[in-house]
Amino acid sequence: MRIFINHNIRKLFSMVSIILLCSILIAQVMVYFMTNQYKKEIITHDYAIAGYLYQQDITTDHIVPAFTSKKSIEDYTIGRKLLQPTGYTESINNKLLPEIQSFHEKFEILALILSFVVSLLLLTTLFIFFVWQDRKFEKASEDILSFMYGNKDIRFSDNEEGIVSQLFSSINVMATSLTAHITKEKQTKEFLKNTISDISHQLKTPLTALKMYNEIVQEENTNNVVVDSFNIKSCNQLERMEYLIQNLLKLSRLDADAIELAKSNCLMKDLLEGVVIGFSTRAKSENKSIMLMCNSHIMLNCDGDWILEAISNIIKNALDHTVSRNEVQILCDETPVLICITIKDNGSGIHPEDIHYIFKRFYRSRFSKEKDGTGIGLTLAKAIVEKHGGSITVESTLNQGTTFYLTFPKLTNL
Repeated sequence: MRIFINHNIRKLFSMVSIILLCSILIAQVMVYFMTNQYKKEIITHDYAIAGYLYQQDITTDHIVPAFTSKKSIEDYTIGRKLLQPTGYTESINNKLLPEIQSFHEKFEILALILSFVVSLLLLTTLFIFFVWQDRKFEKASEDILSFMYGNKDIRFSDNEEGIVSQLFSSINVMATSLTAHITKEKQTKEFLKNTISDISHQLKTPLTALKMYNEIVQEENTNNVVVDSFNIKSCNQLERMEYLIQNLLKLSRLDADAIELAKSNCLMKDLLEGVVIGFSTRAKSENKSIMLMCNSHIMLNCDGDWILEAISNIIKNALDHTVSRNEVQILCDETPVLICITIKDNGSGIHPEDIHYIFKRFYRSRFSKEKDGTGIGLTLAKAIVEKHGGSITVESTLNQGTTFYLTFPKLTNL
């Protein structure tokens, strides 16, 4: 059996077997001494009966054979008929037979003592074994937690036999593999971080130059409608390119874990009011309204700039998919364990075919090709929310509107 591969299990079973064997030997010795004791009690009883008969003037020629000769079935039958009417049967109370009562009491006490000693030895052996086993697993649990918290040098002792050592050996292999993977992942993230930084600097220079050239061209009075139209379109595309590049860089930095959140306790009403003010000009020009409802005391421990970025992307998406006289609602509430931000619009809604893909990077629905979007804003919003330990979900009904739910556990505020 595989269980006996473990040296400690074999040792435990050996100790238990020795205890049981010793208890059997002790029981046999007890039976031997109890038999001799019982024999003495019977002989003492017979002596008393012989003396009683002798005092009744029965000769020794009749008394001695009564105890030493072999008895027949007829003798047994006659004796039973003689004594049963007086109550001398197998059901007679032991207290009426002092020898039997004495034998019973002695045997009962010895059996109890033997059972107690054997049970105590077995329980002590099992207790010591399981305490040792428990400490071993407790130490293993502490080592695993230590490994999870960053101590990559933790390894288990696997130089023994048995399933536990095989398990520890497998964990050691896994820990070595994870350590190598983590090291490689850190190197990859560092490389990606540096690459992103280089790309950022490389893109900013030509983009800034193009914007400057476009502004110079716009200042020239060409009196050419076609040229002026192209200038406006060029400006719009440059702004779109700048927005896309900035979002890509932000998302890449989040993916590379190259961002350290500067968390502080932010009043959500002040934060959300800043978002509303930022979109008020666009909403007014498009004849749309943005409503905010938030209790003044709600506070979230977060990086305000990044949360502002995430919420702004969602509101921008809402304004992109609403028409004149539509409304965007921003609700902020809290429960004993969560802070919830709800962003709701009554616009075109999301097609059921797209609802599962809206957070996918660069996903563009075939039902919204007329929208001038980049397909990255919601992806960035989701990454920011999850970076803060929160979650984001969406519900939508086609031609009725869309609702985004951002939830943040209050535990992150501690």
